[in-house]
Amino acid sequence: MPNPYLKSNKALMIARTKDPVDDALRIRDSKERFVGRNGEINASSKKELIERITELVDMYQKGDLVKATVDDRAEVMKARQELLKAAFSDRHGDAWRVLGEVIGDEIKEAMDREGFARRVMLFKPLGKGEIGRLRVHSKQVVAWMVVSNGEAVASVYRQKWVYPPDFYIIGNLLVEDMDIEQSTGDLLDELYNDGLEQIMVREDLVWKRLADVAASTTNDMFYFNTFTPSVFSAMRTEVSRWGIPCTTAIIAFDLWNDIIADNDFSNWFDPVSKYRLILEGNVGSILGTELITDAFRHERLKVLEPGEVYFLGAPQTLGGITNRKEVVAEPIHKYNEGRPMRGWFLEAIEGMAIVNSRAICKGQRI
Repeated sequence: MPNPYLKSNKALMIARTKDPVDDALRIRDSKERFVGRNGEINASSKKELIERITELVDMYQKGDLVKATVDDRAEVMKARQELLKAAFSDRHGDAWRVLGEVIGDEIKEAMDREGFARRVMLFKPLGKGEIGRLRVHSKQVVAWMVVSNGEAVASVYRQKWVYPPDFYIIGNLLVEDMDIEQSTGDLLDELYNDGLEQIMVREDLVWKRLADVAASTTNDMFYFNTFTPSVFSAMRTEVSRWGIPCTTAIIAFDLWNDIIADNDFSNWFDPVSKYRLILEGNVGSILGTELITDAFRHERLKVLEPGEVYFLGAPQTLGGITNRKEVVAEPIHKYNEGRPMRGWFLEAIEGMAIVNSRAICKGQRI
């Protein structure tokens, strides 16, 4: 039978394409709305807003945040089950291929919206045959790039350009016939998260590998027991002392507890006005430095270790990703191996380099 959902209602596939906060969600132990009718979090002060963000994360991690009512969620899950089963049963049509393309598009959208690497680095799509290169704005600096085997190598650059080599990011999404017939859960969402784990998380881990080695090349490493305003200022200064604007800090969310506990942080905090930004990992800014966390990611999609923090210069000073081929999904099966499984092979081709080690500073709670 033809699949009625592939062309007409892609949003039925992935809940993440919609805001997971219901506008009727209440603040814990209160009749007050968590999110106002204007789409902003209800709070009477910056300190209260910080506490609301903490509650939001806690509720998200417990699975208490929902966009739809229980009946709506059941309807969406049923639609997804029908979507996957219809595509799986369409042996001679294009439904399975198109479904893979939609999943690939959703993964790419999530990478652009949630991936650390693409949010803090320049992103440069390449045309066919184009040489991938990134501009070095400061000469006599140490740059780190990923080579084809996934290792990070360093070079002192005196010229204007860095030429990061291409590497593959690949994954396999597979589902068994029996799972399709027996499952009462949301297999489509599971496949989507598997794809994020194999593609988005891999890209972020490649970036983190570069960041870890680059951070210790020029700037000091910071070790602390408590993430205080003085630690924040010192790490920010470690980047800005080179004349590089420190625009972003990526923090493990356990450090948020330190921010809550210090009134100076509350005074400095510049809140994010729309709750959608929070759900994309942006929790506001302090002294002009945007704070990003992976608190709203599924547990298996996290890449930060507890207590880690990275202070980063503006993308044009830090480095970039050269994108040779965006995520594509090709239909595959394992029937020739005697395994009743179908799925998609995911592939992307890109290069990555941090072009100035001065633009990054790392800290770690001990």
